[in-house]
Amino acid sequence: MKQLRNSEKKARVKGERFGGLGIRFGKKTVVGEKLDSGVTVSEIVKYVLYALAGLLFLALETSFFSRIRAFDSTPDILIIAAAAVGFYENERAGAIFGAAVGFLSGIMGGVGISILPIVYMLVGYFCGAVTADYYSRSVPLFIMLDLVSCAVRLITTLIEVALSWSSFDLMTVFSGVLVPEFLSTLVTSPVPVLLLYPIWRIFRESEADTSVSE
Repeated sequence: MKQLRNSEKKARVKGERFGGLGIRFGKKTVVGEKLDSGVTVSEIVKYVLYALAGLLFLALETSFFSRIRAFDSTPDILIIAAAAVGFYENERAGAIFGAAVGFLSGIMGGVGISILPIVYMLVGYFCGAVTADYYSRSVPLFIMLDLVSCAVRLITTLIEVALSWSSFDLMTVFSGVLVPEFLSTLVTSPVPVLLLYPIWRIFRESEADTSVSE
């Protein structure tokens, strides 16, 4: 009996140490308590990783993909990342992630105030809402959302051109700017999707273990 109490005490200590990560010890899953705000440690870690991933995508877009340009155009992997976060998580997470990376993209690009935070926020929210309310997560669904996101990026670029260029030929802009950007974004879209997938997968299993244990 004394050994049993000691083992239970050790399990509780380990659970407190690892928070809500749902780490397995043998066949038993030890789950930490929620914080006072109702947020588990695993959720905090998950969204910190999403934030770091957003910074990585921002660095890739402004450095690597600005030099190695598919279809002679820099892809917008940030809008795809916002769509992916909404698809994997929910509309609120997608909207917050999209607004954050859009704001940072404007600062890094020297643009200042732009419509990108609003556009990315709406894309993240839309993808999360569609996935949560109407469909289950699947590859065909994300391909559809991916195409929608690329189309939104095309329309956004057209608006930016119309606002910043004094005069332009629509067909020239369409063939020389819009279509190359659309195709380059579409081709490189697997990059943020695949990099974000392990974060969602790992913490999805952790949260499932937490709900089962509770």
